[in-house]
Amino acid sequence: MTARSSSPLLWMSAVGLLSLVTLAVPAGCSSTPPNVGAVCAADGGGCDPGLLCDTQIDGGYCTTPCSAPGSTDVCPEQSVCASISSGSGTECARICNVQTDCRSDLECNGITGSSLKACKPKQ
Repeated sequence: MTARSSSPLLWMSAVGLLSLVTLAVPAGCSSTPPNVGAVCAADGGGCDPGLLCDTQIDGGYCTTPCSAPGSTDVCPEQSVCASISSGSGTECARICNVQTDCRSDLECNGITGSSLKACKPKQ
């Protein structure tokens, strides 16, 4: 066999390996954090998997319960445990730095137990 006759086989092997790597990478990675703080419906419509809709907040608020105010340990990426609506205890709230990080019906305010700010209903 000459080097020339084996090159198509080598090329096909390289393409196959590249295809496997390309397929495997997206399966385990996500480029977007969960949509904590997004508008949602009572049935959870509009929230990413694993999140619930807090309907005590106008327009709904995608979140998940938590128990350590100020902590980011149990909350999804880019969210922090906070008390964001009266009567609902603590839940994960979207972290913000400035007002434009939040929906127009929410405001970026400090939270108890942390130096972080979160998108919470306007007072």
